[in-house]
Amino acid sequence: MNIESFSASKYRDLSQQGDDVLVVLPQCLYAVFDGATDTAGVMVQGESPGRLAARQAALAMGRYATEPGHVPAPAQALMLAMNRSIAHGLAAAGAGPVRAGTTAAIVEDAGDCLHFLIVGDSGIRINGTELLLMHKDIDLIYTTGRVAVFRHLQARGWVGDALEQQTRQLVFKGLAGCDPQLLSAPDVAQLLAQAQAACAPRLQPDAIAQVPQLLLAGIAGGQYGYCNRTDHSLGYAVLDGTHTHGPNVLSLSRRKSEVRSIELFTDGYMSCPAGTSVRDWEAEFFRVEAEDFHKCGAFAGVKGSTSTQFSDDRSVLTVHFH
Repeated sequence: MNIESFSASKYRDLSQQGDDVLVVLPQCLYAVFDGATDTAGVMVQGESPGRLAARQAALAMGRYATEPGHVPAPAQALMLAMNRSIAHGLAAAGAGPVRAGTTAAIVEDAGDCLHFLIVGDSGIRINGTELLLMHKDIDLIYTTGRVAVFRHLQARGWVGDALEQQTRQLVFKGLAGCDPQLLSAPDVAQLLAQAQAACAPRLQPDAIAQVPQLLLAGIAGGQYGYCNRTDHSLGYAVLDGTHTHGPNVLSLSRRKSEVRSIELFTDGYMSCPAGTSVRDWEAEFFRVEAEDFHKCGAFAGVKGSTSTQFSDDRSVLTVHFH
């Protein structure tokens, strides 16, 4: 087999570590974890809560895969082990009430079979063609709201990093408390209506009704209430030290003889390349950067790039079987 991996922080000068964590145990286990950004900027003993969650989940999977007499376990058992490890890590660090969560994309090599588990919006591609990737509906709401705010401020003369930073702040903190000198009450009402109309064809009725409230509250005040909920279409699964459940959990197996390659990646890569090497993934990343630097067009997202940061951390791990 041939194994390649690459991970880069969103900080262009690499001055700060990212929240992605990789695990490579050849002929045993491969995984990528994407820690959730803490909107309040809280740190736990010098580490972001997202990276702590990703690291603890990775440690749990490393222990699981290297136990003497190891026997493959079902997805629920793996999620339980990762959540317990996250909860233990938070308690040991004296973290208190912080939001610490992570995605996971995991492939276990069980000899004749490969077992796949995905939690959240990190992805896996099999044989360069079969894409296993899930998106959460609540991201659509904040992406749509962000693009509307970005375009509005841009039309008002905002440019460059100041435009992106102001847009991020409004989306993360919410439109409810914004400076009326920046966005008047009629401006806010127009943006909410615009976002709700744009989301309507793509969301369930219970989600469409929440669009204005969520954009007013911002990601910091609105998104996390839907974490690991199963009673609402905006619910999404995350590994956060509690109990993981929701629509974006996927578990399946493939006969190893049918698999030529696997690629595991975090959502800092906003599209997949035609090829299956790390070089291909990086070339595709920079193609997207050139085409949609602000992430308001074909690759719209909840954050855009600036002169000092890419829109997100990115990691990819590829395994080619021979």
